[in-house]
Amino acid sequence: MPQSFSLIAEVISPTDAANEVFAKANEYLRSQCQEVWSIFGEERLIVVLTQDSRKIYVADEVLTTLVLRGFSITVNALLG
Repeated sequence: MPQSFSLIAEVISPTDAANEVFAKANEYLRSQCQEVWSIFGEERLIVVLTQDSRKIYVADEVLTTLVLRGFSITVNALLG
C-alpha cells in the first residue's frame, strides 16, 4: 500500500492468526499510517499501535487518539 489513512481501525476475527494481524498493522505503519487500532471484540480489548508505542486497552479504560484531536471513548462504549 503506497500510503495509508492516518488512522486505521480493524475488527479482528477469532480465526485471524496473531502474526498476520500484527504484520498487517506494521505494514500500515510503514505506509505512513499514524495509528492502527486492532479491535478484538470477543476479548473486549483494543491494541493501539503507533510508530512509537504499543498499548492495550480493556473494559472501562479510555482510548484517545493522536489523529482525532479531542476524541475519547471507553472500550465498552466502543464495543457496545
